[in-house]
Amino acid sequence: MVEMQVGPASTHSAPSRAEDTMPPALGIALLYALLTPSLSEQKDAVLRLNKDVLSDALTGSLRQGNALQGGLGEVPLGSGRPSTDESGDLLRGLGGGVAGGVLGQGGLLGDGGLLSTAGILGGSSGLLGRGGLLGNGGLLGGGGLLGVLGEGGLLSTVQGLTGLRIVELTLPRVSLRLLPGIGVHLNLYTRVALNAKSLLGLLDIAVEVNITSRVRLTMDGTGYPKLVTERCDTILGGIKVRLLRGLLPVVDNLLASALNRLLPNLLCPVVNVALGLVNDQLGLVNSLVPLGLLGSIQYTVSSLPLVTGQFLEVDLNTVVGRVAGGLVDYPLGKAEAVPTPPRVPMPPLPPMVDTSSSQLGLSVNFLSSVLSVLQKEGALDLDISTGMFPELPPLTTSTLGALVPAVFEAYPESRELLLKIAVPEAPVVTLKKNKGVIQLMATAEVMVIHPDDVQRSLCLLNINTSLLAQFSVEDNKLKIGVSLEKADLSLVSSSVGGFDVSLLEMLVDQIFDVAFLPAMNSVLGVGVPLPRLLNIDFTSADIDVMEDLIVLSA
Repeated sequence: MVEMQVGPASTHSAPSRAEDTMPPALGIALLYALLTPSLSEQKDAVLRLNKDVLSDALTGSLRQGNALQGGLGEVPLGSGRPSTDESGDLLRGLGGGVAGGVLGQGGLLGDGGLLSTAGILGGSSGLLGRGGLLGNGGLLGGGGLLGVLGEGGLLSTVQGLTGLRIVELTLPRVSLRLLPGIGVHLNLYTRVALNAKSLLGLLDIAVEVNITSRVRLTMDGTGYPKLVTERCDTILGGIKVRLLRGLLPVVDNLLASALNRLLPNLLCPVVNVALGLVNDQLGLVNSLVPLGLLGSIQYTVSSLPLVTGQFLEVDLNTVVGRVAGGLVDYPLGKAEAVPTPPRVPMPPLPPMVDTSSSQLGLSVNFLSSVLSVLQKEGALDLDISTGMFPELPPLTTSTLGALVPAVFEAYPESRELLLKIAVPEAPVVTLKKNKGVIQLMATAEVMVIHPDDVQRSLCLLNINTSLLAQFSVEDNKLKIGVSLEKADLSLVSSSVGGFDVSLLEMLVDQIFDVAFLPAMNSVLGVGVPLPRLLNIDFTSADIDVMEDLIVLSA
């Protein structure tokens, strides 16, 4: 549960043998049902955010016109419904309040009350009677110095108040702190300007308001985190009333009772609208985002977020899809699903430093899934012909024959070559402290181009490479750059007989440096979209590479 308190504390309060005869369709459905919970418990990423992120999100939502605009309008007097004919007075709108208490029947000023016509101060002989000090003709009576309080005066003006309307809400000032294991304590302060019509003319009212709202953090049926209001109250202070260019405390007292009853119905929806906008931002975390033109990524919330004294923590599962729609990381029997290496349990995140407002941990499983998409879609494959890369020597049988004599003997007349580099298996990502490594197995087939563009294989090589990975963040996307650490060559087949492949190591290294790795970096440079939650941006974040984990701190 998340408690949002806006303003100071309010005074308010194992399977059986029956499966042998189970229909196939039912068996598949049961298998899926058994698998689904375990998948939802997996996590490939963890996102943390501190109170400043929450506060900025709420303030940004309140800045949107439709949040504050919803609080503007006529205050429902009388029965609680907005007045359309300007009938009904303020005191009647109080219900069982002032009018039904002090001024009601049996009350202080009601029939039979202490100050009524039959009381000690009423009647013809009472202190306030017709002939008394405050009676008609008396010093303070009708026509006297304070006759403004009499019939037709100020009191009647308040009683006849109509058209009470909120005309302005200042942008609320938001502050909050996190409550470990509970949620959020939120303070929201605003000023409200109202006006109304009275018997003496227009009445201008300024009120300082603190709104108290208890909000529960839940997850809806689709797995979206959601903030739901459980209780909302308002606390008023600093009421100022301008009538006839003067401030009169009697109006302050009457209006305070009325506004304390009426304003929550108008201002609490402002909180609901703002929370709704925040919920819209929370829902973005489950959005499907493109991985370039080759696939897509979806981050999904795997469990109810955890609230600590320093941050809100959200566990995320990642679903990486191919452009054709097949899942990469969770093969549930689909023909297009791509098997991946065994999953590595995601390690815990390190402590979040005070200078960071948000922290994101990405597991090695997630990075492996992304590279699997690129490999499966052929994005890492490259064909190289003569002239494509001026930095390389001419790709001809003469160039290759200078290194491998058997080639020169087979092709004494120079012919052009086509080098086809392919990645037949998904790369394997390894993360160690301060080091990221990608193990990539590639094949390089050398094709001889004969007349009429007929291509014949000269040799096929296996190239087992170890690539060093560097990570950065731009435009809230994780960029990966690779460089060659080492490469091991082996000969798979050859049309010119066996030869020592070590003779080709220098040429292969040059081809990787000039052509293959720049092409691979261009693909990886598109970037891996990071989760979108409350407008968090990890651009230029500090990056720590740890065991099986990358941690971004912004």
